Amino acid sequence: MKIRLHTVILIVSLLSNWSISIAYTAELKIEGTLTEADGLASNTVLTVFEDSHGTMWFGTTDGLTRYDGKNFQTFTTEDGLARNTIGLIFEDRRGMLWFADGVLSSFLERGKPMDMSWMETPLSELDLDIQPYHQTTEETRRVVPLKGVSRYDGQAFKIFTTADGLARDTVKDIFEDEAGTLWFATSSGVSQYDGEKFNTITVNGPIGMNVLPDWWNQITAIAQDTVGNFWFGSTAGITYYNVQKSHFRYFAVDSDFGPFQEMGKTGTANITDLQFDSKENLWMSRDGMDEEDSGIRRYNGKKLTIFPQSEALPMNSVDNIMKDSSGNLWFTGVKNLPPTLNETEESVSMVYNVVNTGVSVYNGETFQNFNIDNGLPSNRVWSVFEDSSGNLWFATDAGVAVGVYLSSQNSND
Repeated sequence: MKIRLHTVILIVSLLSNWSISIAYTAELKIEGTLTEADGLASNTVLTVFEDSHGTMWFGTTDGLTRYDGKNFQTFTTEDGLARNTIGLIFEDRRGMLWFADGVLSSFLERGKPMDMSWMETPLSELDLDIQPYHQTTEETRRVVPLKGVSRYDGQAFKIFTTADGLARDTVKDIFEDEAGTLWFATSSGVSQYDGEKFNTITVNGPIGMNVLPDWWNQITAIAQDTVGNFWFGSTAGITYYNVQKSHFRYFAVDSDFGPFQEMGKTGTANITDLQFDSKENLWMSRDGMDEEDSGIRRYNGKKLTIFPQSEALPMNSVDNIMKDSSGNLWFTGVKNLPPTLNETEESVSMVYNVVNTGVSVYNGETFQNFNIDNGLPSNRVWSVFEDSSGNLWFATDAGVAVGVYLSSQNSND
């Protein structure tokens, strides 16, 4: 008993004279939320961007909203936009702003019933419009929504489509290289734009594929490594492009991440985003329905790491990866559940059930998840953006929230 007492006294003495380091848990502090009531075009915000003048832009499902800190202004197709659903905003080095649908727009129908009754209807009774897509008469222009990518010079919008040389009117990602050439990820390859004309790179897959060749051309994400070579994410896998040699290599997003010659050796990858971290590891996200796989992978140049689902990473389908100024990686997505068939006397529909999972952050060592319990207005977070002041903006289906991330740190007591 005396020995234990002396030990306690010694510990108390040490505590009174030494500085003890105590680890604090990271915290997300939401400071405010903007909604339609404040001036947004819609509460469903897909993406946020700050231009070089400090103006904030919000891409929504019902238009594009600009906010200068005092006033809101919304633009739609009536003002010259190619489309009202904006999931991608990009600014080039000349200060031109580009707006497109982005990969996020592909996931808007998640959780909604898909009518399957047409499968039991005779083909002769279906109301099919079989006009060729390229017929754009004045009559069809009023029916078919405008598509393509929009460019804003500060005064007016200009729309670029396949008629201007763009590979496809659906643009999922935009990248600008050191020479000022813009790269557009489309569902028919990658289009380069030098300011005057477009040139398309067709990402043909390896010989002997077990899927349609078009799958390799559906590019969803673009990333460039420090050497200057490109990595393209697609619905089939990862394509590496050596710019100097104009040489392609193809990678299967499986446990080996090895080059392959036959697509039949692996399932489709459905890559949604690519991001290099501060250590030049390539992070990739995918859209999936696995019960244990989170959809996140990391490639360090030698091996591929697959991250499982967890309480801190509760998703299996990741839409977006954002690297903040501190090197933290932010992941948005959902947990896809197995689809269910909903059959009534009136209709038959397939319901793709989803669980909204908030947002997860990786600090270089561990993951942590934030949701409505931490102040977010919704658990459906579409994307994350960091402004020039270090504030984080969270695009959700209940408006856009702004806050700060207080990382775990050591404090002396």
